[in-house]
Amino acid sequence: MRMDGFGMAGQSRLMGATVLISRVGGVGGTAAINMAMAGAGRLILAHGGLVHADYLNRWVWAGPKDIGKPCAEVISAHIRSINPHVETVPVSENITEENVAGLVSQCDLIIDGAPLFEERYLMHREAVRQKKPIVFGAMYSAEGQVTTYVPGETPCFKCIHPERPDYWTNIKVFPAIGPAPLVVGSMAAMEAIKVLTGFGKPLKGVMWYCDLSTGTSRQFRLRRNPECDVCS
Repeated sequence: MRMDGFGMAGQSRLMGATVLISRVGGVGGTAAINMAMAGAGRLILAHGGLVHADYLNRWVWAGPKDIGKPCAEVISAHIRSINPHVETVPVSENITEENVAGLVSQCDLIIDGAPLFEERYLMHREAVRQKKPIVFGAMYSAEGQVTTYVPGETPCFKCIHPERPDYWTNIKVFPAIGPAPLVVGSMAAMEAIKVLTGFGKPLKGVMWYCDLSTGTSRQFRLRRNPECDVCS
């Protein structure tokens, strides 16, 4: 990758990195593809369940022929087709109490694209415990958020979300207009590349927010909760 401030040293660091991606849907799948195309060395792709037809408006790595197949296996095969030099480790499970420690221990950085707060809490708590940086990417409808949490340097996810929002409890259908998760996933991949290589300035302690329905974006500072039961 020929770019000022990146160069062969940055590319080598990226090639030597292992990235764990929690959920490989619209956000996480887009991030995974971008990481593969950038030359990341090893991607652990954790996602339980099968491809459904209603995912295809935002899952650019899947098509009608993939409906009913395991999500992690489908994206793993797609990544190998675009960059056979990337090692992919498909894990057909979501993050749980039983597997989180083992998965986090294998990686240098985590990209969190999970839709459920329960999974995010597990992942972020373990990232803090093992001192692993974690890139957070989330979207809803046409809005998106991205930030980078670094244990010991920034607030953690629990500081920002001490409890699951009430409005999230009864959500049955997850609205997503196709381009939104692609934008958020690409931004998350860019954050991961910056953290792993030292290129640019990561969004440490800063939340990037976008609303694609209006074409607006902004950043705001995140503050540590001194009473947080995860990082304080």
